[in-house]
Amino acid sequence: MKSKIKSLFIFTFFFLLCRQAASAANTDTSLLILKNVNVLDVNTGKYLKGRNVAISQGRILSIDAGKKIWKNAKVVDLSGKYLIPGLIDGHVHVSAHKKNNMENTYSHLNYYLRHGVTSVRDASGDGASLLAAQRAINNGERRGASVYFAALMAGDWYFNRDLNLRKDPYLPWEQLVTEKTNLDSAMRVAKACGATGVKLYHSFDKVLLPKVVASAKAQGLKTWGHVMMYPANPIDVASSGVEVLSHVFMLENLVTDTLFLKRKTPISYKDSVINNFDVKPFCDIMKANNSILDATLCVSEERDPWIFTLLKKIYKEGVAISAGTDQIVDLKRPYPRLLDELESFVEKCGFSPIDALRSATIVSSRVIGQEKNIGTIENGKVADLLVLNGDPLIDMRKLRDINMVIKFGKIVDIK
Repeated sequence: MKSKIKSLFIFTFFFLLCRQAASAANTDTSLLILKNVNVLDVNTGKYLKGRNVAISQGRILSIDAGKKIWKNAKVVDLSGKYLIPGLIDGHVHVSAHKKNNMENTYSHLNYYLRHGVTSVRDASGDGASLLAAQRAINNGERRGASVYFAALMAGDWYFNRDLNLRKDPYLPWEQLVTEKTNLDSAMRVAKACGATGVKLYHSFDKVLLPKVVASAKAQGLKTWGHVMMYPANPIDVASSGVEVLSHVFMLENLVTDTLFLKRKTPISYKDSVINNFDVKPFCDIMKANNSILDATLCVSEERDPWIFTLLKKIYKEGVAISAGTDQIVDLKRPYPRLLDELESFVEKCGFSPIDALRSATIVSSRVIGQEKNIGTIENGKVADLLVLNGDPLIDMRKLRDINMVIKFGKIVDIK
């Protein structure tokens, strides 16, 4: 009985919305029907086959709109196609730190969007430029992936080597933080500049770090940081409550074998050390705090190939892992490095295909604090979507075979 009442409510709501829109114009360009498409339920890892997905006013109205052909809607037949959430790269750099060229920033964000990456987290850049890009894209003035950005914070040794080296003034999105800093004031400044979170970068110890994290959270900022903060080590950082820890390669700082840390040590030796390395204490803390590891394989895979074995061990421990690349966009590349990252997750780190996709959708939506809006295909969520010609759960390379990108409910010209 309850299911019948729920179905009647959904139908009535859908009908009234369509009738209201149709009365406004002969053709309702705000209503889009994706007909007969296979919809990926990221939570279960299964497809809802042959669904008619209704999109209106930039959001998903219904993932099961029935068989009716709506006269006042744009209907796109996607028989045999696969609908997944838009991808999220959880660690990029789309702007320069200083003297940023805004057209380059827009070009980078548009490049992501054309390849199905509908949102990104810029881990440190020119906050003023990133805020301008964020607003222009969200307002429909420019086209590109939605961008969420960090206010970088670090200690005196990072900026000055304790020698007062820095001559440029500090900025809201690039702040010096020490034990003398008024943390609440620093966090208010960071939030006011439009940052989604703070990136805690370097020169924090295990005493100051938890205080900085607590202050950021009190101001509603996400807390992001390096796995190693110098002197705070990975265990200290994980214990501090940082929500997202970046760079799996930095876990080398927990290895006690001094030969391992030398660059000229043979790869075979390093592999043997990692195979016997006990990563469980670190993973247990991560899981207890519901923290996420931003692995960034792309940034260190050539230098440190042992990271694949280490990430495989962390994955098996059940730590949440986000797909991030730590890359500056190369517009000459045919595909974003995020696709390489996801393929490495499956082929070199033992991820199931659905977990690899989760790392770039539902998990990365948590990274930027947008899990209520994006990351899964559900009624009421923002319609940032990717239509593929093949099934990525069978072959992750199908992410390169794009049929359609939808951003804010509108079909994007990807040519």
